[in-house]
Amino acid sequence: MFLKTLVCLLMLTSLTHATEKVVYGEDNRKDLYQVTNPLYLKLANSTAGMVNSSIIRYNWDDTISINSQKTLEEGLKVCSSEKFSNQKLLTNCSGFLIGEDTLVTAGHCMSDHVIPQACKNFTWVFGLHMESSSYINLRDIPMENVYACKKIKKVIFSQEQDFAVIQLDRKVTGRTPLKYRKSGKVSNNTELLVIGHPSMLPTKVARGGKVVSNEDKFQIRASLDTFQGNSGSAVFDAKTGLLEGILVNGKTDYVPSLSWDKTSCKIVNKCNQKGDICYHTRNKYDAKAEGVTRITTLLEYL
Repeated sequence: MFLKTLVCLLMLTSLTHATEKVVYGEDNRKDLYQVTNPLYLKLANSTAGMVNSSIIRYNWDDTISINSQKTLEEGLKVCSSEKFSNQKLLTNCSGFLIGEDTLVTAGHCMSDHVIPQACKNFTWVFGLHMESSSYINLRDIPMENVYACKKIKKVIFSQEQDFAVIQLDRKVTGRTPLKYRKSGKVSNNTELLVIGHPSMLPTKVARGGKVVSNEDKFQIRASLDTFQGNSGSAVFDAKTGLLEGILVNGKTDYVPSLSWDKTSCKIVNKCNQKGDICYHTRNKYDAKAEGVTRITTLLEYL
């Protein structure tokens, strides 16, 4: 079931940019054990991954195990030399806590047109992060980290707006709902931070993003290092930690390592900080930069 869902997500990349992301300038993605900023660690504590329920096993001691078989190299055919190639594929989308029992993600992550019965067939798990370069706990995850989707309070997936507000099956314990912008918009010179699950991997933190375009009513365009699986990730003001929006789409993320051989292993697509020059692809249909749904567009549903 997990593999089928993964294949379906990959097929969607030919229909929509919703699952496509990319690296701008330097690759700023870090595992949580590499992060020392206490603010970023606190923000990451309120983020979660959307896990296919079919790969979850409930243990006798009130914990769960996640049975993930494929690494990034095996599942997405990424070259072994690429960053995080040996880490396991765990999630389909990302999300974040915005109320005691309320989680926000991208609309396409919860749309039946994209992922059928997402509320029923997927589980939200907090704390899915590498604890060292080689270890992540997937065997006895406490139930206080694990939540079902009780209902979708609101979902919109269109060219203009892309978000979903979810009521979880109970109040989340040990984690603080994120503080978010309630009026106005991010300034053009703000450095941005994104936290989520790029390429369906354990939690990553990536700062260094810049606002590329800020005119649209519903979306910000930003040079954030994000990938398939980052959909639904929280995007913050890197200095204050204020939540600015939801990562929803962007440029092509992986390209063949040999330009003349589409079957060759894949490498990260790299662009300059403005996103107007990409060194491995010239796809004219690519977005200008990563799309971030403004959190202010869904205030009435929070």
